[in-house]
Amino acid sequence: MGDGVATRSGPTTELRSRIITASIVLPIAILTGIAGGIVFLLFTLPVMCLGMLEFYVMEKDTRMQGSSLTGIPTGVAIAVGFYLNLDWVWQLALVAGIALTLALEMSRQPKAFTLALAQVGTTSLGILYIAFPAGFMLGLRNVQPDGVMWLFVVFAITWSTDTFGYVTGRIFGKTKLAPLISPNKTVEGAIGGILGAWIPAFGLLIVAGVFKPILIPMIVIGPILAVSGDLFESALKRFFNVKDSYVQGLNVLPGHGGVLDRIDALVWVATWVFLYLIVIGVI
Repeated sequence: MGDGVATRSGPTTELRSRIITASIVLPIAILTGIAGGIVFLLFTLPVMCLGMLEFYVMEKDTRMQGSSLTGIPTGVAIAVGFYLNLDWVWQLALVAGIALTLALEMSRQPKAFTLALAQVGTTSLGILYIAFPAGFMLGLRNVQPDGVMWLFVVFAITWSTDTFGYVTGRIFGKTKLAPLISPNKTVEGAIGGILGAWIPAFGLLIVAGVFKPILIPMIVIGPILAVSGDLFESALKRFFNVKDSYVQGLNVLPGHGGVLDRIDALVWVATWVFLYLIVIGVI
């Protein structure tokens, strides 16, 4: 979600680049989401793969760097499993991915079993952090008959939290939210983003005619998780001592830190909405 919960500052070249990028990427996401099927799959998979690659490259100066060689193919198989609504596909892919990662790392350093386990752990984290939410979004879109509406609920929560957070942060932002993790974010921006996101999310449910009281916690908590997801990705960058997440030569979103900066909140919100709908019996 990048700098959505921001402090007040004047327009910058970076901000203009972000606006231009958003004006291109968001319509594509909306149109492919409406189309669904293979079209949405072909949009989701490249974004997921780039996000996973950024995650693994972020760890490049550490001994516990995850394996993109096994992690990304595993992620693709998991996403396809959710797209096909075949649980055994993603389950088999997860088990095989973990086993192959362990075998690969042990073959590289036969006497470093503990290190190999750590690398399996970071590889698995990339899968859980990015691939499963991508699969959840594909699964949401395929829910009948309201799949596109549930997908757009995820979009509405994520993008509205970002937008309202940025605007209120610029106008009213004074109190730092998490200065050690993300110094540009403010408490005022976070509150504005959370409260503002409730409007389009609840509005979408009402207009679609599916609003029920049981859905209130899903919408109320969603924007809080969007802010948390943003902070989590910022904390990851601080932990691995990198300024931006993008891979050199693959910065496909000018004005942004990388694909992870655009989906950091989305992955948390998609996971929350998908699991909540499972619990209440919608999926």
